[in-house]
Amino acid sequence: MRKKIVWLMASVMLLSTMMLAGCGSKKEEVTAESLVKQANENMEKAKSYTGDMDMQMSMNMTQDDYSMDLDMGMTGTIEATIDPEIFHMTGTMNMSLLDLSMDMDIYAENKDGEVTTYTGVADQWTKTVTAATESQSGMEDMYALASDGADMTLASETEKIGDKEVYVLTSTITGDKLQSLVEGMGTMTEGMDIDLSTMEANLTMKIYKDTVLPASVSIEMKDNGEGMEAEGVIVKINSLNMVMNYNEFDKLDAITIPEEALAAEELDTSALATDGTVTETEAGETTAETTAETASETTSES
Repeated sequence: MRKKIVWLMASVMLLSTMMLAGCGSKKEEVTAESLVKQANENMEKAKSYTGDMDMQMSMNMTQDDYSMDLDMGMTGTIEATIDPEIFHMTGTMNMSLLDLSMDMDIYAENKDGEVTTYTGVADQWTKTVTAATESQSGMEDMYALASDGADMTLASETEKIGDKEVYVLTSTITGDKLQSLVEGMGTMTEGMDIDLSTMEANLTMKIYKDTVLPASVSIEMKDNGEGMEAEGVIVKINSLNMVMNYNEFDKLDAITIPEEALAAEELDTSALATDGTVTETEAGETTAETTAETASETTSES
């Protein structure tokens, strides 16, 4: 059961990474389409960014006569460089079912068609290597979902984040689009038979008015009551709330991966996927590594 929870967490966390690639604006034509187009172009020019994220999820899982609730949260600060493509996150993950709370230090490098992720927990480091091309197909679909802004609505008034003015765009992603995204995620959702036809996600994107760069992206998703099935387990997402904030662009010169991380022994993720038992630490590391790998690949798409 824990194995299924881990892979479900990885699948859900992937949804958050779609936000890293799509936002935009254009001073001459302030429309949703022009905002998305201009912000995407500006993101392609960015050399680095820093920010923070907060994800909170509540769900229920049922198999035969057994049912359990699971609450999960993950918060952290992030930084990324585009060349070389390195992502760094420092944060804390909590998982109620496993009574788990872990501080994590995560680095992910996208290089030569592979994403190498280094995860530090309790002064111990592990390393995983995945083929970037297998997941990038899904990330391209995610990027295309918001790339033209055609399905987004621009609010009539701007808002303030601190002392900066931002445009606000909203959209709803239906089950069909979510389904196509998951099918394109490759090994991230391998072995999971998930039907997302009953789901929809509400997206809110905020864009700095002065620079036309992403300010924040949030996603809210709820199950309609029918739930979805993954390997015989009925999963109902009571709520999923995630916020990704972009604080600064082009202020970070470089990210250095620690020597102790580079020297870490590589984790056999294939054995982890086929073994029916997953330790609490492995569960947390697998979820966190998936987040880092996806974010690193999204940086490449930007």
